[in-house]
Amino acid sequence: MRSYALLAAWSFLAGVGIPLIGVLNSGMARALGNPFAATAALFLTALLAASALTLAIHGAPAVGSIATAPARSYLAGLLIGFYALSATVIIPRFGAGNFIAFILFAQLVTSALLDHFGLLGLPKRPIDAYRLVGMVLLIVGLIITQWSALRNDMGSG
Repeated sequence: MRSYALLAAWSFLAGVGIPLIGVLNSGMARALGNPFAATAALFLTALLAASALTLAIHGAPAVGSIATAPARSYLAGLLIGFYALSATVIIPRFGAGNFIAFILFAQLVTSALLDHFGLLGLPKRPIDAYRLVGMVLLIVGLIITQWSALRNDMGSG
């Protein structure tokens, strides 16, 4: 139970950062003049922080060990780059809540499929009735928030 609570709290804190990435990085984009440069600055900052933590906690990794990672592992860098760039461009135009609602919907569906079928080396965690009901309730909540946002946008235009 202790590790569950710790992992849940850590996940929550990571989730808090998700909308902040786009909000903070859009300010960097305004300062630098474009979202691509802002995203590069974001990843330079992340590289420096991750490198410092790695060296402090684990020491220097063996240079040759990076070649042993599965090729598909490198797609994670492209995906997070796409996410950061998307958040930087979309949040100032669409709002943090709207952006995160669609992100959350995509994450729910994708993670459920990854778990259910045990894709990409994950252990299979079939979608049972409880998980399905929980997902449906979350999706209904997302639909309601978007319905409200769409109604407000149409009323102001």
